[in-house]
Amino acid sequence: MQLLFYWILFLFGTSYGRLLKARHLQKRRAPSAFQLARLQRDYDGDYDTGEFKDGRGKGDDSLRRDEVVSDARCLERCNNRLNVGMDMVNAHMSFGSIDVPSVVEQHDLELFCLLDRQHSQCVDECGYAVQFNLREYVCKRRFNEMLEHLPCYARAAPVLSRHCRPRCGEYTPLQHTLPGFAQRCRQLLCDHACTNFILDKICPGEEAKRAAAFLLEFTRMQVDYWVRDFVRTHNISIEESYPSSCARLRCDDFTANNCVVRRRRARRY
Repeated sequence: MQLLFYWILFLFGTSYGRLLKARHLQKRRAPSAFQLARLQRDYDGDYDTGEFKDGRGKGDDSLRRDEVVSDARCLERCNNRLNVGMDMVNAHMSFGSIDVPSVVEQHDLELFCLLDRQHSQCVDECGYAVQFNLREYVCKRRFNEMLEHLPCYARAAPVLSRHCRPRCGEYTPLQHTLPGFAQRCRQLLCDHACTNFILDKICPGEEAKRAAAFLLEFTRMQVDYWVRDFVRTHNISIEESYPSSCARLRCDDFTANNCVVRRRRARRY
């Protein structure tokens, strides 16, 4: 089961990598693929702990393995369809580790949301329930606000790429461990500090502040979900396990020295 999970992760990484065409406007992965990998991990964990094995013979185990392979192929078809559609979406990679869809215009955002909704429906037909989808934040609850910020993001994108990528690094796959979360949060701190600086220079004052706050609110929600879900599934204390770099994202001014970790007992990662 663990090998199957890593195969799914490899599939997601390579399939989205093929989308990065040699053109000025490049693409980055759709957020839902990350959550799909997590669902596969949870599914494999349930199987390995015996939830589906109790009272079954070897023949049933073999049948279950066949079903898992069939499910994986179903997920692969969903992602292949998503890849084809995403090739029509103009996007940039200027946000780095910030997972807000980096689309350029309203048409691109609408197409992104349509494709991701279809992807979620496809996943549901494969027998999975998406428990947490970042599309809900952007495409439903905050769609109009995202539209409002698109011109600012589009103007800043070339400068963000030149200025922030050398400083903070490119996007890398998330490792679902506490050290992995800590590393991602360190990169997010860099990306947000750099993005805030550039937006403030490129966009009008209040517009820049609102656009930066939108990105940060998205990141805070996402990181909090990662960590809380991890400590819940591993039955550990969040007070002792919340990475200090992730706690710093909760500060209003996380580039200043006055940002102190909220819980002194938190481990250092």
